[in-house]
Amino acid sequence: MKKFMDWLQYKLTPAVQTFTRRPWVSGFSAGIVKCLPFILTGCVIFFYNVIQPYFPSVLPDLSAVSTYTFNLLALLVSFMMVYQLMGSLRHRGYQVVGGLTGICAYILTMKGTVTDGVYSVAWNRFGPTGIVVSIFVGLYIAFVFHMIARLNLFKNNKTLPEFVQEWIKNIIPIFLSIFLLKIVILDFDVDLYPIVLKIFEPIQGIAQTYPGFLLVVFIPVFFYSLGISGWTWSGPRNAIFIPAQAANVAAVAAGTATAATMNLTTSEVCNGIALCVLGGMGCTLSFNIWLLTSKSKRLKTLGRVCIGPSIFNINEPVLYGAPMVFNPVLMLPMYICTFVNATIVYCIMRMGLLAVPTIELAMVATIPAPISTVMFTGDMRGILWWAVVMALNLAIYYPFFKSFERTVLAEEEAKTETVQVKA
Repeated sequence: MKKFMDWLQYKLTPAVQTFTRRPWVSGFSAGIVKCLPFILTGCVIFFYNVIQPYFPSVLPDLSAVSTYTFNLLALLVSFMMVYQLMGSLRHRGYQVVGGLTGICAYILTMKGTVTDGVYSVAWNRFGPTGIVVSIFVGLYIAFVFHMIARLNLFKNNKTLPEFVQEWIKNIIPIFLSIFLLKIVILDFDVDLYPIVLKIFEPIQGIAQTYPGFLLVVFIPVFFYSLGISGWTWSGPRNAIFIPAQAANVAAVAAGTATAATMNLTTSEVCNGIALCVLGGMGCTLSFNIWLLTSKSKRLKTLGRVCIGPSIFNINEPVLYGAPMVFNPVLMLPMYICTFVNATIVYCIMRMGLLAVPTIELAMVATIPAPISTVMFTGDMRGILWWAVVMALNLAIYYPFFKSFERTVLAEEEAKTETVQVKA
């Protein structure tokens, strides 16, 4: 066990941290994460719209706010992806120009039509349906700008005014990136949407299987137990979550949604209903509850301090306070509970024993269960399943908690004896 833990701490963790700090990886994740405020704005409107119909004469309809935030998500990502990548690659002078070029390029990929001076394009290509395409476009534009920047044009050139040099250094990558895209899309009449979605389809298909669901839920928990933030995986996870939930909403609108065909690997299921992350990643709420009963003064105090955040699925205080990070006694129940909870959620939703969330904009994981469970699923059976997984988590964590408590009590007794000897 010691060799394995040393390998995790001194080999795997530094390697993963090095990988996630690479400019292309960190820029890609940041490009999507930076758009989350627009998604969360839509979430606020969703909660508002739950109340608004009961007071229509007093509260105005704010649906347009979510329409022009969340439903423009692909367009926002096309800018932010390039902007963040240019920053990560240390081409800060290209951040704004590159981001704006990303917007131009993405609009070009929409293949809209111009009739009598009116540009027409399918509305869904602006929103979550097109987010995968906008990611590809953003990566392409960032690559072109990066390659031009590496040429280091006008190095040590003092004959041209500086502002002229800046114009030329911007014109070249703008022209080249749009020109090449224009040849593909307009001259060869290629629609990138179905091509890119076809390429991404196997990934999405695997993610929606039971093993894929487990991996998407478990991987962030595993690395979280090593001290690597779950936000590290937000980029690739949201690239799966957002189109999957958009497909669910479209299926509901078309009347073709069934428990057997709905996408389950979405933020709404993995995070929003809070059953897979009961108390935070690793399902640590039950451990926090056991801390409140501890015979150890330190652990009981820790439990009291951390119980509030844990109820809202914020577990950094208990994770680092216990600590649970790099603690093999407490890492194991984190993995077991995640596996058990995710398996239960997947099975009961596939069997129709709990409704699949069919609302968009539910990318929130800080609403306590079972409130969030009922709110996002619209199914009162969520309370029953919350009670089931909570009971199982308490049972799973108990023996590990007692083992950890015995170790802490022994340390506290040893410290007390040392103090008494010195006295």
